[in-house]
Amino acid sequence: MNTRQRGGLGPSNAAAAPRAFLLIAIAILLGLVMLWKGLDSTPGIVAPADNGSAAVDASTDEAPTDAAGDASSDETPADSGSGDPGDAGSAAPATTEAPAPTTTEDLFPEPTHAPNEVKVLVANGSGVSGAAGKVTDMLSPLGWAMESPANADKTSVTGIYYKTGYARDARVIQEHFGEAPSILSQFPAGGVSVPDGALDRVDNADIVVILGSDLAIQGG
Repeated sequence: MNTRQRGGLGPSNAAAAPRAFLLIAIAILLGLVMLWKGLDSTPGIVAPADNGSAAVDASTDEAPTDAAGDASSDETPADSGSGDPGDAGSAAPATTEAPAPTTTEDLFPEPTHAPNEVKVLVANGSGVSGAAGKVTDMLSPLGWAMESPANADKTSVTGIYYKTGYARDARVIQEHFGEAPSILSQFPAGGVSVPDGALDRVDNADIVVILGSDLAIQGG
């Protein structure tokens, strides 16, 4: 009996060992295959990352378009502003040039008469006796054609009155006495106030000097 039992167990154990190794080998191969497939499918799992990057790419593709659109819209006002210099110029207020200062040289052109061609009358309205004669004596050496001195109605203001065409000549007399140009005046249309005895000399004179009590012009 004992011999039979050993003989029964011996062959079965010897046959089972190769099958066990075969099963283990198959299991290892299956495990390796599954592991390889699992590793091979890993890129497929990473694929969403590619989709994500594609989405990022897509978003970045759209971003330049928007940025370009924004940039162009931002630049448009600058272009329109720089493109309308004429409008800016027309909107600026017009400037007017200040008139050139008027000088006495402009008011009185150069003399057109020699002194001996200009008849000058000195009339005394100052109330100072002999004043007209003294001023006449001062002007005579300058070459003026002097009328004989006359009286004038009493006045407080000294004036030099010139007829048309003798403004510059009157200024020469004004400058001789060192007075301001304000002392000069165009001969009034109604004439100057003198006694009747002096009217003919006033009519004959080209320039009439009226001496006033302000003593702006004094003879000596």
